[in-house]
Amino acid sequence: MSLKNSEKLPTPREAAARLIGFYPVITASNPEVYAAGMVALFSRYPARLVAEAVDPVNGLPSLHDYPPTIKQAKAFLEPKYDQELKLAESERRRRQQLLPTPARDPQEEVRIIQGFQRLGEMLRAKNSGR
Repeated sequence: MSLKNSEKLPTPREAAARLIGFYPVITASNPEVYAAGMVALFSRYPARLVAEAVDPVNGLPSLHDYPPTIKQAKAFLEPKYDQELKLAESERRRRQQLLPTPARDPQEEVRIIQGFQRLGEMLRAKNSGR
């Protein structure tokens, strides 16, 4: 993506305007409705992915000679978003596995030992009574 780190990510509205601006004349029957649809679509995705979608070098403008349909824009964004969600879930699971096992409470250790001792005494008493 050609967006520099110092540039702020576009809002969905700014992204829709930028995308439409890359084309000479919008072919939609109602450009305002088209723009509103793009804003609604872009609102569903993280700003970083939207910036990638409207990037003139690697995004939708590099793939389409005419303004993309909402379906085409969604088809561009959805796999990237799914991949991002999978990576986030994978990272969450990895972090969960890295958590150390909590140490037992010393008082709990004593109760466990005493419980086993009582159990042993009960079993010995039961077996010696036979």
